[in-house]
Amino acid sequence: MKRYVLIMVASLMFLQLAPTVHAESLFQIKRKDQVTQDWEIHVDYPLFDQLQNKELQDKVNNSITSKLDHQFDMVKQGADETNGAPILYYEESDVYAEEEFYSVVMTSHLTTGNEHTSSVTSVNFENGKKSDLLPLKEMAHMDVLNKEVRRIIAQDPETYLTKQFKEVREDTAYYIEEEHLVLVFNKFEIAAGVHGTPQIQIPLERIEKEREDPYKAPIPSTV
Repeated sequence: MKRYVLIMVASLMFLQLAPTVHAESLFQIKRKDQVTQDWEIHVDYPLFDQLQNKELQDKVNNSITSKLDHQFDMVKQGADETNGAPILYYEESDVYAEEEFYSVVMTSHLTTGNEHTSSVTSVNFENGKKSDLLPLKEMAHMDVLNKEVRRIIAQDPETYLTKQFKEVREDTAYYIEEEHLVLVFNKFEIAAGVHGTPQIQIPLERIEKEREDPYKAPIPSTV
């Protein structure tokens, strides 16, 4: 499993800028920095330009930029409602590759005054002939997945908010790593804030839906 890390962090947060790595030249790194009196935005994000399927490439890039545009609008709108408290928004992105399965996991951090929240989204796809993105419900049997998550968090009640967890959201961020599906939850979603954005790993064989191999030629129909 390959992991390519893109991290853009505001200097105000006193975090170190991680080195940028291109995933075999499949994507280029774009940067967006905007600073005003009321808000700051600092983001690095990938845009793919070497995927095999150009229709899929457009969908992937549109999903990434649409999400960022929505977040930027929320920041600017929120700045009008904070009575002068500046808003800091920064985002870090991880690109994971498991053979031809790619995941762009985007973690958004929003700070307003003394409040700090983090939320996670992902864009998942196979770099092949198919043109569809792969949301979580297309990868996993959600009922089985929920049972597995409940089982895991029940084993560690000191870390997880077992009573708060209801079910895995269909838009929960995820990626694939060494035959495991890794869920990435929002801050405060299943654990106290000190745990950040918790991750839970589940063996794929337990929850994976059977999907058509995008690289396998279709069997000709008989006449």
